Amino acid sequence: MSQRLRPAARLTAVALAAVSVSASAQTYGFPGSSADLPAGGHWWIASGHDDTNGRDLEAARFDPTTSRFTRLKIPFDAYAVNPRNSDWVIYGLPVSAIADGEVVSCWRNAPEGLQPSVYGGDDVPNPGRMTDPLIIPRSGNHLNVRTTDGKIILYAHMQPGSIPESLCPFNATYVTDAEDRVGSFPRDTFVPVAQRATVKRGQLIGRVGSSGASSRPHLHVQLSPMPTSTTVGPSIPLPFSQAWQKNGAVTYDSSLDFVPLQAESLEQFPFAIHPDPLLRRGDITGDPAMEVAMASSADMVVTATRDVSGKLALGSWRLAGDGTFTKLFNGAGEAASSVAMANPGSTRDVVTATRDGDGNLKLTAWDVSVGGSFTRKGEAVGEANVSQIALVTRPSGLGVVTAFRDSTGHLKVSTWETAAALETLTRRGNGFGEAATQVALTPVYNGRVTGDVGRFEGVVTAVRTPEGKLSVTAWEIKNGGLISKRGNYLGGDVSDVALSNLTVGNSVRDMVVVSAKLPTGVLRNISFDVTAAGELVRRDTEDGGTITDVHAVRVVGQNLVTPVRDSAGNLRVYTWDVDADSQLHRTGEERAGDILTGAAVTTTWVGARFVLTAVRLAPSGEVRLIAWDANLP
Repeated sequence: MSQRLRPAARLTAVALAAVSVSASAQTYGFPGSSADLPAGGHWWIASGHDDTNGRDLEAARFDPTTSRFTRLKIPFDAYAVNPRNSDWVIYGLPVSAIADGEVVSCWRNAPEGLQPSVYGGDDVPNPGRMTDPLIIPRSGNHLNVRTTDGKIILYAHMQPGSIPESLCPFNATYVTDAEDRVGSFPRDTFVPVAQRATVKRGQLIGRVGSSGASSRPHLHVQLSPMPTSTTVGPSIPLPFSQAWQKNGAVTYDSSLDFVPLQAESLEQFPFAIHPDPLLRRGDITGDPAMEVAMASSADMVVTATRDVSGKLALGSWRLAGDGTFTKLFNGAGEAASSVAMANPGSTRDVVTATRDGDGNLKLTAWDVSVGGSFTRKGEAVGEANVSQIALVTRPSGLGVVTAFRDSTGHLKVSTWETAAALETLTRRGNGFGEAATQVALTPVYNGRVTGDVGRFEGVVTAVRTPEGKLSVTAWEIKNGGLISKRGNYLGGDVSDVALSNLTVGNSVRDMVVVSAKLPTGVLRNISFDVTAAGELVRRDTEDGGTITDVHAVRVVGQNLVTPVRDSAGNLRVYTWDVDADSQLHRTGEERAGDILTGAAVTTTWVGARFVLTAVRLAPSGEVRLIAWDANLP
């Protein structure tokens, strides 16, 4: 399980192995992201909402001068003089949908309250909530979303104008009468069936505000049964997953206190919440490098870099159960560039693929001992003047698969068999593709769709053509390692390409996901099913933020991780998943510090499940390994 990082332009990622949930299970994510919080910030819950199951979500930061959490951006004394909504940490934070569904009722342009409370209950009431009749809904700017399992989720009190018009068709400022209802809903907010928009889990749906019956900025979230098409029952517990919580009634702030939320309602107060599946634990910094690749097995982590002298350098690291690293051994090779690495099977041993000092493709097998020392084993030299080398574990048997740009600028895919003792590397098959300027590669173990007999086993490549187009191709690998080209998909303009696979429904089938940088700079994920015949069927699209690089992704299970270098030069780690209907959802977004290029990523288990990223720090070029604890199904 490995990927590589190309100098200054590429970043690799591997999503984590995960046990798939059943198609009928409803997953409720968290409606925010840590990437949007200020440094040291957390989402927050202070009370049980008058012993109901609705929850008022806020945000807090830890103030080291007072040794306590505060929900304000500024000192309380300054806030009390002139309280403003913008003084709250939560104010303006993006809100994302926690489940799929359709919008049943909504409002989007009601004004906010004039002044938030100082001591509680002393806010200036919203004038629209004091008229007769009331002309602002109690929920203010809100969405009521009926979920695919027949319940309804209320997201209330958002900023005016922040709910996209594509989700809510009403643009008036005030309703006629908030108490004139269609069943449980104010009449003016009830969306006709023909106009109802659909919402996907993870989709941006608005920003936190203080509209409606609200004494301060917060997000009210409530889950209820919907017994009829117009009525809502009493609120019921809302079980959140893929997030973390910890006690907020303490005088310190530590990531070690967080425990995972796994289909649990928020019942302890006050509590700080880390709203994403990944939680940063330990890190360690190594030597400067020009490129980095990484592989892992259990508690052993191996890095392969092109060091500052232009040579291949290997490093081994021990990962402890608390996410901390210990450096073990260094190993060295010859002059190299375009460094890639993969395990040749389910083992801690590794194979490196590089462009050697003469410009030739070179593969080297390395025995990795229990203690982390390296022994050079078999070697093989391939084509001359190669570039854009990608390397993955062979889907079956002991070996690897390479994809690279050959001396004519065309894609070439090769299978390599590794002897059990690693003493030999033997090429078994070749596949020849189109002209390419960038190359990405992922294995597929079980390609199939409903009705298929048999399965597809092989690899999928994604390239950027000289015309700047995306081209995705499936290559079947037969017994003996022979390669046959199967289906192809030609897409639109891309600036960079990366590729991953993931597994749906307890290994029922594999999918592939192309992660591309569009010419606009936006990260776009495109999912494909692979049929037993090797045809590619496009399924879904989900976008991220504006990025500088996008990187190849290796995924096992239904979860996907795409670390990128964002437009500000920071490491940003997105998490995604795919459901049984092949729909992609964003599940989280982490942000770290300045990097020169993105990350090599792998996953491993040491008492808990970890996602590991390796990045080159700015401006030194030193390699930093980061362990992210993963709360994923």
